[in-house]
Amino acid sequence: MKVNNPSKAFLGHIFVEYTGNNIVLLNSNNDKFFQNVNIFDYLTDRRGGHINKCFKVEVLGAKYIVEFESMSVYKFDEQANNYAIDDLSCLMEYTTFTNRNVFMVSGKLLLYNEINENDGRNETFSFNIILDNKEEITNLFK
Repeated sequence: MKVNNPSKAFLGHIFVEYTGNNIVLLNSNNDKFFQNVNIFDYLTDRRGGHINKCFKVEVLGAKYIVEFESMSVYKFDEQANNYAIDDLSCLMEYTTFTNRNVFMVSGKLLLYNEINENDGRNETFSFNIILDNKEEITNLFK
């Protein structure tokens, strides 16, 4: 699936933290990070398909698109140069919070980490996305 320009993008910040039990990840500098993120109203592929209410993130050295609507995860395939649904990964849960100035999405991701072609494991991550409390953004999650 080739990803084209989105209809609307909302800039925010994401904090991702590894919550699994892989000692190698827990003892590395890759167990948590904070970066800018865009929440997209939708992304379209060349065939006209939609990935609704989603964001892009790079974790475990791979690029992902996480979709809130279907709770699906799409992984970037380097060889094919496009995103494909990752059947072994998912958005486990998410919830939204609002206050006067901030809209926040908190959730848990389950990502499949391929160790080699015969072995892999599911790694869990928690995330918090912080955005401005705008009506357009809150309407995405209603």
